[in-house]
Amino acid sequence: MSEFTYKAVDLKNKEVKGACQARSLQEAENLIRQMGLYPVQVNKKVEKKGLSLSKKIKKRDILSFTIQLQLMLSAGLPIIRAFSNIADQEKNPKFKAIITDIAKKIEASGSLGESISAYPQVFPPFYIGAIRAGESGGHLTEILEELVVSIEKQEELESSLKQAMIYPMLIMTVMSGVAGFYAFYLMPKLMELVKELGAPLPLLTRIIMTGTGLIRGMWLPFILLFIVGGIGLFFYSKTDSGKYSLSFAKLRFPLFGPVVQKTVLAKFSHYLSLLLRTGFGLLPSLDLVKGTIGNASIVRAIETIQERVTRGESLSDSMKGLPFPPFMVSMVALGEENGTVDKQLLKVNEYFEKDVERATKRVLTMLEPLILVGFGGFAALILLSTFMPLYKAIGSIK
Repeated sequence: MSEFTYKAVDLKNKEVKGACQARSLQEAENLIRQMGLYPVQVNKKVEKKGLSLSKKIKKRDILSFTIQLQLMLSAGLPIIRAFSNIADQEKNPKFKAIITDIAKKIEASGSLGESISAYPQVFPPFYIGAIRAGESGGHLTEILEELVVSIEKQEELESSLKQAMIYPMLIMTVMSGVAGFYAFYLMPKLMELVKELGAPLPLLTRIIMTGTGLIRGMWLPFILLFIVGGIGLFFYSKTDSGKYSLSFAKLRFPLFGPVVQKTVLAKFSHYLSLLLRTGFGLLPSLDLVKGTIGNASIVRAIETIQERVTRGESLSDSMKGLPFPPFMVSMVALGEENGTVDKQLLKVNEYFEKDVERATKRVLTMLEPLILVGFGGFAALILLSTFMPLYKAIGSIK
């Protein structure tokens, strides 16, 4: 007998969490239904045997694993042998140990979905759900291929956003370094020379020197304030209200907010489409997507959708008044009329992915001149306030 943890809903659509003892995942789900509950997520409790689940297992590792498993199963290789081959080639020792342990669990239970559900820290909810649906429907290799495409697309989207931010961040770093060098090191030395020559300092120069002197004299309190603020923000981000507030702020942040929102909506439409195609019902699919989306504000919106769908509303009507654009609601409504919600969501995902690229380019086009004008203007102001009094002081020497 193994222990399973579950998340379910009762007849009044209230969320219920608990644990039960069962021989298999299927038996655990049957027990939950016998209690008058609808199982949403059931996971075998992880046995702690000194196996460390490090965050160093990256999405790229999961992608490589999925590609290899799909190719081997498509070639007709038995699943245990496929896992053995993958484990032999895996370079990450922690992930190798997990793959080996999953193979042992498959030998004992005969189920890949049940075995990987023991590692929810490694495999995201939508991944486990898709595998379980593929197994029960007898099309595991096709689902693995879908997962490969899914992970690759998300990797490319996140990678393009990171790469797009490298250049403006580099400009900001370099220009901040140059401005700091002039303001905190070069300017005080040159102004000492100006004072020795007996020339008066202009008002602008005195203001800048007063500001830089205040920062130099109070650098320790500033650093402590920064550290304490960072720690406070970290703990606040772990609370429910903090997660929601910060996630909402990301969606409303100038310039970058729309890009973040479109990226999250691209994830939502893609994962929901994938799960609906694998045969999952709408409510279980929404619950799995909710655990993967990564933005508390959108998660709260998904919970509202779930409540409305449970009351009998359609998916498109449930999305109204929430942070989903009208065209997306219209596409879902069209899919509901034709019975092609998954296909319409896939089209929405393709639109958002392209729109994220366009929006990122627009933001960078606007951001680069702002950075150059802002930081360049600040650097120019410091240089002007430094060299003008020096020039006048030298010119006054007869």
